[in-house]
Amino acid sequence: MRKSLWARLELPLATTKENIWLALTLPELTEQYMYNCQLHCKWELGSDALWRELQEDGSFITHVSGTLLDYQPYSLLRFILSPSQKGVLLTVEQGDFSTFPQAEEIYAECVSGWSYVQEKLIATCLSVK
Repeated sequence: MRKSLWARLELPLATTKENIWLALTLPELTEQYMYNCQLHCKWELGSDALWRELQEDGSFITHVSGTLLDYQPYSLLRFILSPSQKGVLLTVEQGDFSTFPQAEEIYAECVSGWSYVQEKLIATCLSVK
């Protein structure tokens, strides 16, 4: 039996869930922390979720594509927003990578990626007005 591999990041943030939601869903804000990529989605279950980088000529390159499987505005986007002593606890869970070829390597890359963007994500969430 395989052990599940979920990347997990918990960030207590002194802001509102509405501000965090905007930082996670508005393309102009996701671009600030996610490797210059904008998240494009229609926010309907089953719709495409595309991480796209805007090029100098105005075109986009799609680096990651997925499907919106579950979300509840201001609460769940495969990210969990819950009250905390500081304001809101943002919990990011990504996985399960155990069924992927090269599962351990992909899992490690994901954990490293969230570590890399963590400070910019915090700054973006706290700067939303």
